[in-house]
Amino acid sequence: MAKTQTQTGATAIRALFKDAGVIDEDGKASAGEDQAERWRHDPLLLDDPNVARRGVKPGQWPGFPFSQMPPDCPVEVIGRQGRTVYCLTPTRHLRAMEKWDQPGLADLFAPCINFAAWAFPAFGQKKQIVFGSDGKPMTDGEGEVVEDYLVKRLEVQKLATCLIQQAARTGDFNPNKQLRGRCGWEDESGRFIWHSGDWLWMAVKQGKTTKLSKVRPQQHEKFLYTRQHGFIRPWRESVSHAESPAQRILAELKTWNWERPYLDPILVLGWLMTAFMSGALKVRPIIFTTGGRGVGKSMLHQLVNLTLADLVESIEEVTAAFIYQTVGHDALPVLVDELESTPGSMKEGNIIKLARICYSGGKLGRGGADGVPSDFTLKSPMMFSGINPPPMTEADVSRMAVLNLNKLEMQAGSKRKVVDIMRDDGRMLLRQVMDGWENFNASILPYWWSVLQDQRMDARAIDTYGTLLAAAELAVGQEALADAGLPVGDPQQLGSIINEATRLERAENLENWHKCLNILFQSQIEAWKEGVKPTIGSVCEHLRVGEWDQKGAAEKLNLVNLGCKDAANPLTHSPLLCIPKEGPALSRIFDRTVFQQSVWFSALKQAPKNIVIRDAGNGQKVKINGSTVHCLLVDLKAFEEFSAGRGHDDGG
Repeated sequence: MAKTQTQTGATAIRALFKDAGVIDEDGKASAGEDQAERWRHDPLLLDDPNVARRGVKPGQWPGFPFSQMPPDCPVEVIGRQGRTVYCLTPTRHLRAMEKWDQPGLADLFAPCINFAAWAFPAFGQKKQIVFGSDGKPMTDGEGEVVEDYLVKRLEVQKLATCLIQQAARTGDFNPNKQLRGRCGWEDESGRFIWHSGDWLWMAVKQGKTTKLSKVRPQQHEKFLYTRQHGFIRPWRESVSHAESPAQRILAELKTWNWERPYLDPILVLGWLMTAFMSGALKVRPIIFTTGGRGVGKSMLHQLVNLTLADLVESIEEVTAAFIYQTVGHDALPVLVDELESTPGSMKEGNIIKLARICYSGGKLGRGGADGVPSDFTLKSPMMFSGINPPPMTEADVSRMAVLNLNKLEMQAGSKRKVVDIMRDDGRMLLRQVMDGWENFNASILPYWWSVLQDQRMDARAIDTYGTLLAAAELAVGQEALADAGLPVGDPQQLGSIINEATRLERAENLENWHKCLNILFQSQIEAWKEGVKPTIGSVCEHLRVGEWDQKGAAEKLNLVNLGCKDAANPLTHSPLLCIPKEGPALSRIFDRTVFQQSVWFSALKQAPKNIVIRDAGNGQKVKINGSTVHCLLVDLKAFEEFSAGRGHDDGG
């Protein structure tokens, strides 16, 4: 039985001392501010602009004013895009410089504006006494009081030209591709980086243990991590499975009345872990909890909110534009409660589409009011809930785990208890992600891929469920998953359980050609005059089982520009439905669908060749309503076998 004791005692106390800055990761006294914070105490950056720096007077440094950057410059030029120059301020914040005016440059150099005035001085017209840092007049070697032209202001044009020159020397910089905000990322070496806004954190292996390493946000490999508002930092001690708060959180999740109690709580726990992995993951599975009023959907969001602390963006009544503009270059997880189907509204569909882009880390392109386009790289894990989910395509559903909640059986007068989340739970989960990232990719995730692949689940389903299940194992280990009802030690049985549990969801994800045929088969033959209007599918069924011959079925199918051949045909010796590329009745059937304007013909060519025949030469010429037309031939028996699941996996 897995334990549920969160880390306590001397280990937790040591972690809290490290938080307070009393000791560092090696147990030594903290060394103070790092190089990125040198402006706080460096006179080279803060002194009066008239004071020489390293013996160099104002405006007399080598290369002044345009050949190179001033020595010890606290501003770093990153590059340019078009006419925009990107720079890092002394505090490591990113600035996009387009207007080179005094306020903009003051913001760029703050709090080191005196350095800018020393580097690019505009002098007064009269010489004045030069005072030293002690407030007394400076004297030369002969004791004479030094007089010199004094710096009156910053020479804006020279400074702007110098930075533009440096940007040209540095090269191009695309913030939409190279800028990374807060949350989890993976570098080109496969190492996990946590960007907490004010620090970049990495877990470094030292023998059998891991130690945290941190640096100020900076350029690392080809990506730029910039200074932002700080938020959740990793727990300063390693956390084992036995002492992980994930054990307690999983026990809490089990108290909801899930449709699949052995699986759904684990998937939610897995999503919680992917919320920390975010931008580092290959895919970011979506979860959507559904159920009527009073099943605990909002309480579930409260649990997630409390666990993730200030990491998560939790919103209601929101638009897709608000989400991607709020998240920006971060990879923050997003929670949307009460995402309901609203008649005539496109808002919910746009949010689902946004989640689909986030799943694979795609880009969202938008035109600008000034004629300059922009794009957003989206890598936010997303979680939704609602009573009636909005309409979704197969592409949407295949990227999410839909979790159904039922009402809890509670005694009269009793209330649902408040979720039991402690202050540092999220930080401990983050530390587990950081310590376990290498093992997650090298061992845990491949194991789940193998288990689900053996069940012939398709790659998208494996990505979705495999990532969630692997993340849950990273949090609590295999023993806790076995306690919850998943036999992790028996891959065959484990895969079979997950395959059966998710089969219905995956069966809804029809391939494009299959969806096209379904629309056709479910359509009525409107022109039929014998009372009940048959569907195209019912006519095909009579033909398939031999109740109608070719002549009887064709009489009805010709009314919707379709033809047929019975089992006597020499091509397949099984009944065929013949579908041409054009026809007014066919156009009406597919009107207002994605298969309109003869797109149905291209879509059906995507089917397996034994189901939709398209290489039979003259055998594809069929007479319909007196005209001989070229058709695609649907083998009705082969399609029936495919749909019934004989010889294939419905969910694949």
